[in-house]
Amino acid sequence: MKMNFVKGVLATAVLTALVGCNSDDDVNKFDLTIAHVNDTHSSFDAGSLDFTAQVDANDFAVRASVGGYPRMATALKAAREAANDANKPFLALHGGDAFQGSLYFNVLKGEGNAELLSEMNIDAMAIGNHEFDLGNDPLINFAENVNFPLLAANMDTSNDADMDAVDNILPYTIKEFDGNQVGIFGLVLEDLESISSPGADLSFSGEVATAQDTVDTLHAMGIDKIIMVSHIGLDRDIRIAEQVNGVDVIVGGHSHTLLGDFQNIGRGESSTSYAEIFTNPNGSTRTCIVQAGDLAQAVGQVDVSFEDGNIVSCMGNNTLLIDNDFKHKYDGENREALNDADQQATEAFVAEQNNIAITAEDAALRSTIDTDYKPLIEEFEGKVIGEVLDANDPVDTTMLDHVRIPGLSRGGASLPGTGSEAGAQVAASMVWKLNQHGYGVDMAITNTGGVRDHIKEVETGGLTAGYVIGSLLYFNNELAIVSLKGADIVDLLEDTINYAMTDSSGAFPTFANLSFTFNGKAVAGEQIEQLQVCPNGVDAGNCADIELEKVYKIATNAYIAGGKDGYDIFESRKQSETVKSGFIDNESMIEYVESLTAEGKKLEEIATGLNFIVPDSYADKLDVPVLKAEDNQ
Repeated sequence: MKMNFVKGVLATAVLTALVGCNSDDDVNKFDLTIAHVNDTHSSFDAGSLDFTAQVDANDFAVRASVGGYPRMATALKAAREAANDANKPFLALHGGDAFQGSLYFNVLKGEGNAELLSEMNIDAMAIGNHEFDLGNDPLINFAENVNFPLLAANMDTSNDADMDAVDNILPYTIKEFDGNQVGIFGLVLEDLESISSPGADLSFSGEVATAQDTVDTLHAMGIDKIIMVSHIGLDRDIRIAEQVNGVDVIVGGHSHTLLGDFQNIGRGESSTSYAEIFTNPNGSTRTCIVQAGDLAQAVGQVDVSFEDGNIVSCMGNNTLLIDNDFKHKYDGENREALNDADQQATEAFVAEQNNIAITAEDAALRSTIDTDYKPLIEEFEGKVIGEVLDANDPVDTTMLDHVRIPGLSRGGASLPGTGSEAGAQVAASMVWKLNQHGYGVDMAITNTGGVRDHIKEVETGGLTAGYVIGSLLYFNNELAIVSLKGADIVDLLEDTINYAMTDSSGAFPTFANLSFTFNGKAVAGEQIEQLQVCPNGVDAGNCADIELEKVYKIATNAYIAGGKDGYDIFESRKQSETVKSGFIDNESMIEYVESLTAEGKKLEEIATGLNFIVPDSYADKLDVPVLKAEDNQ
């Protein structure tokens, strides 16, 4: 049974219906409901969510489908209907980055987003950095085909004739509700050129100065209720709140921050509360900040009250949008559907929570996706993207072998000295993708458990996109960037290797642009030897000893960037906030292979950078005899 979205982010709207709308005699008071999303990243289809439910007084690990554009549409439409029924002013806002993040974008180059988002009655959207990943033209096409304005007050288009001719890209827009005007302006990254590809004739001004100038402009027009829809990240949103007077609400994006307390479902709590209020530098006005995670998984809703143009109340929450296709989540690969009793108990638990809701997909949007767009994706999945060559392997020359732990086979390889051949190329694709977009990462460190198979050609005579998506990297992990000091990288490598051999085999690291020996016979704390950073890959040879106090940018996946699976140093010792790129690992791998093919190259075995000396305590667990010992040992 599917339930409609009737709680969570809608709770406050339903309560408003009971209380009534603004009194005509109290003209200095104004209440507004805002539903919001951000960083939806072409997530036309649902992803998966792991959470815990209280079933029989025990934590009960569950996996369910989450989000997707059709569920997001259901939630936004329901929120608007509830507000309309309560005769309450309502806005639906998008914090930017509709582009990138799924195979739909890889294939369609932005097509589809305009049609689907236009069906959701969005009132305004900030322009995100990923809207420029393919240059200006896809953004222009998007702007010309959506039925809502795209906002960027600090983007100057005056020297770019094509962009300047687009009448739907604005610094701000104004909404009126029974004589009450609300100004909504957009803010994009002031350093957007460093991580995306806007046209050379576009320019971007400072975030703080532009925000204050725009507020002053709106105030001069007599508008004293002001919302900023931004794509600059939570830290910079807070900076705006603390350095700019007069922004009442910031609806944010870019940092992919799911604000709020989700400890009730075992998913922790953000350091900043949802709808947290910050005092402006003048000491009197205040700013409320909200953001709703990413990948169309949640919709936020905040109820804001104004008196004499000043915000006096800001309350609400984010709600994760799930299906009721519950399965048990185990540490292994197997998932089982719940029995009837557990299904009912889990549904009952979810129904009691205000931040997770079983939400039906919008049938019309689902039909549009399945009819107009999914067939194109399925066609692409059968496409041969490149060829594989392992010249060192006398048995499988069209396969790069994968192992989780060196010397421990999982279906055909041991690689006891070097580790995963497939993992080395996956890590290399992360560095390539991020640096194509200006992130300047120094290396990649990811977990072998995130790489699910060998890299191999299939019956069609090559490596296909479908194999990368369905077999090699089927978790659809987002690429993230973590900054660590060199000394912390040393500790991270030693910790995760030992953790893999004692707790979780998939935690073993695979990496790019690093070379070292793990000496399992050495004492703890001294097992990483001769660690070097190789800016152009190990095979290029220009490696240098790691600098212990230097801060390095590390490409990884968002799962372990959060400290999961033995990678707690990523979270506990990071030198700055983790950056979520919006790029997906399998999409990036496909583009990486395609780029090699375009250069006339095959996906070949590369040096993994690892020399693995097994600890005595682990030796009896390794393969005896070693499988394919003649291959790259």
